[in-house]
Amino acid sequence: MSKKIIAIVAALFFISLTSLGTAQQQVKSAALKVGSVDIQKALNTCEAGKAAAVKLNKALEDAKKKYEAQGQALQKEQEGLEKQSSVLDEQVFKDKVRDFQGKARDWDRFRKDVETDIKQQHNEIVDKISKELIGITEQVGKEGGYTLVLERSLVPYIDPTLDITDEVIKRYNQKSGAKTGPAPSPKQR
Repeated sequence: MSKKIIAIVAALFFISLTSLGTAQQQVKSAALKVGSVDIQKALNTCEAGKAAAVKLNKALEDAKKKYEAQGQALQKEQEGLEKQSSVLDEQVFKDKVRDFQGKARDWDRFRKDVETDIKQQHNEIVDKISKELIGITEQVGKEGGYTLVLERSLVPYIDPTLDITDEVIKRYNQKSGAKTGPAPSPKQR
């Protein structure tokens, strides 16, 4: 009886070793290939991202000049009202103050509307380019045989040799027809 138990235990041990070897081979054949991409860097570095930044900065500067000029005119009007406060009739002064306060509210609304509009334009451009960059990242990942491509900002550390951001930028610029300098030599992974 004990010989049978020993034989059964030995058989089970042999089967488990065989199963373990098979499992190890399956894990080796399904090895992970991990990459990383920095979408923010790609967004800021690709030609469309640079052009959008220049365009939005110009629009913001132009708007600031316009509302700063209006703000200075309001400042002068306020100073004039302060000087006239002792000379004008009380009711006339109150009417002028009310008129001034209306202009100040309109100016503040205009300033906020302009800033909101530019932020909205910025968000729309960022969303559009980011979606395209993610699509290209997916394509580069599939073509490169990557199992997983991580967004760089989500990981405290990742080996820089796993970064595919430059390739994503290069392909995005090619896709969008942007003129760029000489292409960097492809990295072997």
